[in-house]
Order: sequence, then structure tokens, then C-alpha cells
Amino acid sequence: MKYLLLALVICISWQSMSAEKEAIFRSWDRNSDGFLVIEEVPPPMQKFFNSKDANGDGKVSMEEHLGLKRKPSLSNSSEKKAHETTNTKPTFRIRQIWHQETNGYDREVFVREPKKVNGKVPVVIYFHGNGGQASRSLGRFGYLENILFLAPQGYERSWNIFGERSEAPDVAFFKEILKRIPRDYPQADIQNLVLIGSSNGAGMINRIMIEMEEHPYRAVIQLVASLIEKQYHDDNFWVSSNSSNLYDIPKKPANSGPEVLYFHGSEDKVVPYNGGLRSGKFAHVSAQDTTYAWAKAFGFKGARIPDAKGREVSEGFILYDYPDARVRHYKLSGSGHNTRPYGKLVDDLIRKTVLR
Repeated sequence: MKYLLLALVICISWQSMSAEKEAIFRSWDRNSDGFLVIEEVPPPMQKFFNSKDANGDGKVSMEEHLGLKRKPSLSNSSEKKAHETTNTKPTFRIRQIWHQETNGYDREVFVREPKKVNGKVPVVIYFHGNGGQASRSLGRFGYLENILFLAPQGYERSWNIFGERSEAPDVAFFKEILKRIPRDYPQADIQNLVLIGSSNGAGMINRIMIEMEEHPYRAVIQLVASLIEKQYHDDNFWVSSNSSNLYDIPKKPANSGPEVLYFHGSEDKVVPYNGGLRSGKFAHVSAQDTTYAWAKAFGFKGARIPDAKGREVSEGFILYDYPDARVRHYKLSGSGHNTRPYGKLVDDLIRKTVLR
């Protein structure tokens, strides 16, 4: 009898703890999509994010939060292979010095080479989101076969836009990567380069497009991140006069722009679709105004497409197209800080953009 009572007490205690953890999860899940991204987690708890992210997809589900889904053991060969991919060593490093690393710091770049090479192959550089690990990105976009895929690692797992832990010279880092590609990978078609960025990584692409004097890439694909207001306001783009992210100098981007493909969820509470504060602190331009800013920068002369005038190419999947500037924006109706439930549509468009 006493063992039955003890078991009952333990069960009630566990259920109480689970209920409390579930309540915490829901209070953090600002867009109520059933997943946490690192920007939704309070800063003191972000150091535990990757240990909770059992499958390494950059999100934490309720199961992972409660500890019901853990990182795979190495009990079979497929799990060992996945573990090795996750923990792969960087393919090359680039050394930089800046005020956070006055003695120098080796920036890591991870590379997935094509299995089959018939002539030159397209090149993709992927910038992870805040808190991401580049090594875990190698398995992403697996449907992009026979390409050269590079995943640079952001300093402190972030890219230096505004408000991140990193204040690294990331645009200079990107330029050094571009120098290494033709030298180290003769199969690379460097004229067929596509940049892909997610969240903070998409912000990194905005910074590249503003600050570089030319666009040595054919297309950019941005997921769930608009311009910050410091980068674009008063009908001007802005850059900083020093490393402190002052954004105090107006800058006109090179007008021969790349093809731009930009996806953003209408219910995103991390980077609000209609503009507002990221994480309650850092002001962002709306997704529509971000799209229009790039369209004007790359040659569009007309008025902004009204929100109600987008073309619904699939239910809830709405296109705003500026063909003269080669800028396209897709509003993902009902989506949060992700592409669900439009993942297949998004992947198909990414595939066509990279492999055409």
C-alpha cells in the first residue's frame, strides 16, 4: 500500500512539474506556433537552447522542452552518421581581429561538396539564424543536390546587425569567403552564387546588399527577417562610420541588384510582419516596406503594391512581385517565425531559384 501511495505522490509531483513547464513554454511561445526559436527564449535561458533542440532544427518543440524527446544515442550506424554530421569539423577558417577579439579569432566555415560533378556547379552560402550552429546546417536544403554548400559560423552564434552579441566584421568575413571559393573549389561556378539566410541570417544578407559596392551573387533568398529601422529610414539606406553600429551615414546600394526572393509569416511575433520591435527592443521596418525599399533600390519606379493587391498563388500564399527589379515577396498568411505550413511551396521556389 505504501508503495502505491509513494508512486501516486511521485506521479502527481511529475504532472505538476510538467504543467508548470508547459505554462512556461506557452508564455515564451509568442507566436503560438508550438515551437520556440531562440529569440523567444529569455536571454538568461538561451545558453540551454541547443541542449534542448534534440533534432538540431533550430527550434524547440513542447516534447523537447519537457525532455520527452532527447538527442539521439549512437546505437546504430545511421545515428552515428547524423552525429558525425552535426559535429563535423570546419572545412576552413578565416582569421579576423576586431575589438571583441583583439588577439585574433578564427572564423569557421563548413562545406558540403557535391557528390557528382559534371562541369561547374552552383554555389550556395547559408547564414544561420541567431543561436544557430553552422555545422548543423549542412543537412539543410538536402534537396539541392550537386551544389557546393557553404555554412559560415556567426560569432557568438549570431550575425552583427543590431542588438546581437556579436559585433564582428561580418561583411569583411563574407568577402574573404568569396576569395577562398574559386581558389579551393575549382568545380564552383562562382557566377552562379546564391545567398540564403534565415532570421538573423537574412538580416546579414540585408547588410551585405547595403554595404558592398557590388553584388557578386546572382540571387538572395531571405526567410523571416525585414530591414531594421536603423538600416532604412527617411527613404535612405544607412551604414555605420565605425564598428559600433551607429548607422549614421546614408548609403545607396549598387543598383544592379540580384534577384531577391523574400518570405515572411503574417503572424510573426519575433520579427513582426507589419513592422515593430524585435524581441520587444529593436525596431524593424514592415515586410512590405522592406520589399518596396529593395525594389526601388534595384530600379522599380512605381508605387508600392497595396497589401490587398497581392496575388494569391496558393491558398494563403500571397505574392507581391516587382518584376522590373526582380524582387518578389511572399506573405505566408497565418505563419509565425517560420515557413509552416507552406514549407513545400517555399522549398520548391528555392530549388527553382538555385538550380535553374
